[in-house]
Amino acid sequence: MRALRSLYYWVIALGYFGPVLFILLLRTFIQKPEQYDPWLRRRVITLFKILGSEPTVEFAETIPQDRPLIFMANHSSLIDIPLLKAVIPQYFIGIVAHDQMNYFLYGPTVRRIGSIPIHRNNIRRSLKSFKTARDMLEKGIHITVLPEGGRSKDGLLMPFKKLPFRFARDSNASIVPMAISGVFAMKNKGSLHLNPGQIVVRFGPVISAEKIASLEIEELMELTRDQIYSRLEPLEAGLDES
Repeated sequence: MRALRSLYYWVIALGYFGPVLFILLLRTFIQKPEQYDPWLRRRVITLFKILGSEPTVEFAETIPQDRPLIFMANHSSLIDIPLLKAVIPQYFIGIVAHDQMNYFLYGPTVRRIGSIPIHRNNIRRSLKSFKTARDMLEKGIHITVLPEGGRSKDGLLMPFKKLPFRFARDSNASIVPMAISGVFAMKNKGSLHLNPGQIVVRFGPVISAEKIASLEIEELMELTRDQIYSRLEPLEAGLDES
């Protein structure tokens, strides 16, 4: 029964989102991001509604509008990528694993919308990716990065990588911590099952560029991690709900 239910949701999700990706790919050749991005955000929100997993978003109203931002979130599922588009109200470009660029239809599309590929195991290429991201911030385009460097295998928050925080220090941007709960149960790395359920996204207090400049890299990592961890639901935080 679980397999059939999962298959049903996959058919619904792919049947809806496949054409969305194709239309988006075409639009990138004839329109600028500010023209197609609001449309894409609405389509992704609709996808979560169709699956019965419309996210609950808290504290989005605290996101500043007057400065370059780096959104940093925990990462436990492929669902995180479209979810970011659904819940972040501003236009942004994401730093994504380079192997995602090889996925059928999805890969060419995310490349066309400007996503920045990163090679996790190649420091030179990773530095080049963050240089590109820094250039985007200077143009007023926000960036998303997942500082764990990969998907959690058990849904719990993993140690953060240093490079995203060196990037933050060098970029003179502010960090917006994001805690994402519920997506690991929906689709985790070790399973093909798709099990829609409740998703909760909480934005943490902004870490200003001035605050970032005053901290050592390790201190900035710890502060950001604490901001995310403290806003996770009990299961993602590794706590007993009882």
